[in-house]
Amino acid sequence: MKFQLLLFSLLGLLLFACSVESPEDPLDVYRNIAYTALSSPQKSSIQGDWQKAEVAAWTNGNYVVVFIMKDNMGTIRVVVDPVNGRVVEIII
Repeated sequence: MKFQLLLFSLLGLLLFACSVESPEDPLDVYRNIAYTALSSPQKSSIQGDWQKAEVAAWTNGNYVVVFIMKDNMGTIRVVVDPVNGRVVEIII
């Protein structure tokens, strides 16, 4: 009987732990900051889903979000300061 009670308790705990939402991915936050900083024409020139843009480490602890432009027009790179949550620079 104790074994069954322990088993059901562990199973309940496992189900509860799996149902708790994980915190938002910081890379998604950086993508959102970068995309929001773009003008309407820049946003419309992005190829594919902007929410899947590449995010990489940059200088001075910043991150760069790279959006690929349509028609092989290159990229738009947005440098994001993760501490202040703001755009440092937009490189076209």
